[in-house]
Amino acid sequence: MRNPSPLPDSLRGRSFTLAEQRAAGVSDSRAWTKDLRVASRGVRVPWGNVQELSHTARLLTGISPGTVCCGPTAAILWRCPLPFELERQPLVHLLRWDGGNRPVRKGVVGRRVPLKAADRRTIDGIPITSAARTWLELAALLPLDDLVAAADYFICCQSRSFGTNRAALCSLTDLRRQVKENPGIRGRRNARLALELARVGADSVPETKLRLAICRHGLPEPELRFVVQDSTGWELAWPDLAYPRYKVAVNYDGNHHLTAAQKESDIRRDESIAAIGWTSVTITARHVKAWGFGGVVHRVRDALGRGGWATEA
Repeated sequence: MRNPSPLPDSLRGRSFTLAEQRAAGVSDSRAWTKDLRVASRGVRVPWGNVQELSHTARLLTGISPGTVCCGPTAAILWRCPLPFELERQPLVHLLRWDGGNRPVRKGVVGRRVPLKAADRRTIDGIPITSAARTWLELAALLPLDDLVAAADYFICCQSRSFGTNRAALCSLTDLRRQVKENPGIRGRRNARLALELARVGADSVPETKLRLAICRHGLPEPELRFVVQDSTGWELAWPDLAYPRYKVAVNYDGNHHLTAAQKESDIRRDESIAAIGWTSVTITARHVKAWGFGGVVHRVRDALGRGGWATEA
């Protein structure tokens, strides 16, 4: 194979299309050199360069008119958390919505489904299914708890006096409408079950899975977005899950809670609510790794019992 001539700056270090190659004055044969590979029809990719999904998605939808990214690809572009094996799979999922031929090319999972304008969006110049439609398409791919976590992600909104606030990407009503309007879609039963379990206010997948495990073990359902305040109305804590009646706050602490600064903040939080009679239960990633979400529920049950719940059950 020939040693390659240098590419123009406009093409160097990224994927590009045959049309871009020609527009830059580079001959067609330049693709057949050792520094490039033809990853898909009309697409050149430099060897050894990791390409962001957003770049690949923008390129592929650009050369496939009438398509949008869908399924796992759309979910990742929406920044929806997915199981590792699905998030890391290398295929780009494209949906042809305008009645044309299904996308068929290497590296692409193509489908042809009519879509209303309301089900199409654009993110950073990339055509993509709407948040609600993206979630519905995950229903055939995700286990129930992961689908609930995805729903919680899309509908989550937070308005706090500290940290980063979040606006919902869609509403629970939007998700229900998708299920109602697409009776023949794969995974519809899974979607309907997930909608019964989805709640507004969960900030992470572990929070959702902990809540689901708590409820499945017969404990009362905790509140989300509850603010623990002192007698003056001063905000002391925003627990992940709360039982105001029994004064129990439950928090899931992921790996970011291991820093010295965060540990100190967590201690201050727990001490401040303990001073007004609240019990704090902290579940860590290490606990879950060792015993699973179901295996840590007993710690919440014990705290509720001390707060008076066991005598009422």
